[in-house]
Amino acid sequence: MTTKMNPNTQARGPTTRNLTVDRALRVLEAFLGSETQLGVVELSRQLDLDKSVIHRILTTLAGRRFIEQDPLTRRYQIGLRVWELGQRYRTSHQLRNLAEAELTAITRKHPYTTGYLSTLDTADVVVVTTVRGPGPINLYSDPSTHLIAELTTTGRVLLAWLPQAQLATLVDPNRHGGPAEMPAVSMTDLAAALAAIRERGYGTNQGGPYAPPGTGTVAVAIRAPQGQAMAALTVDFLIGPETEKLWSKLPGELTASAARIEHVINAEAPNGGHQKELTG
Repeated sequence: MTTKMNPNTQARGPTTRNLTVDRALRVLEAFLGSETQLGVVELSRQLDLDKSVIHRILTTLAGRRFIEQDPLTRRYQIGLRVWELGQRYRTSHQLRNLAEAELTAITRKHPYTTGYLSTLDTADVVVVTTVRGPGPINLYSDPSTHLIAELTTTGRVLLAWLPQAQLATLVDPNRHGGPAEMPAVSMTDLAAALAAIRERGYGTNQGGPYAPPGTGTVAVAIRAPQGQAMAALTVDFLIGPETEKLWSKLPGELTASAARIEHVINAEAPNGGHQKELTG
């Protein structure tokens, strides 16, 4: 779908509303050059901005630890927060690549399956990556698909590792949806389901109630050292004689895949592996 824009609106530069943000980002981009440290005068000349504007931006960025001031030279350099964001970006892409490799290996062994990497967006599950098996019949959900977390197996393995206080703020007991607009889940039933997932380490759904009839799901969380779920690996399949063995095989295979991903990601990610930003 193509959205037409007013040509007058299209021709405008940064609006008053985002001008300050644009200037702050230009200041940060200036540090992409060969000089690792820059002063107020240099930045003013390079960006064609008044020195007082540059000073205000640098003071704000320094207060948020995106910029640091060298106590000896009084010049500015990139701060810790920029490095942390870079590490998060790297970790996000690394997690996706690792998950795709693991899901590809699983779906090749079990051709009637489809694998997913998903994460939470507030109280919704978002599909990040889809890996379809080579079989003639399998299920499929597009990347960027949003689903109600508490009504899906994937969502529940992600919710299971949240602190109780955070879970209470995310799950709305009045929400309903899913196939045929199923009613909202009982909070008592949900608590029991999440406890069962924590006990056995994975989630399953054998055709309902919050799933299309005849479909099976096995899901496991990829967790950070602190315990919270970073993402989930999920495999869907049609229930039948050809896929009966998957109920015994997939839990162990997905758990092993998640452990391999955790070993790599948690060893390299900042702050002991906390990683959430996967969507996009």
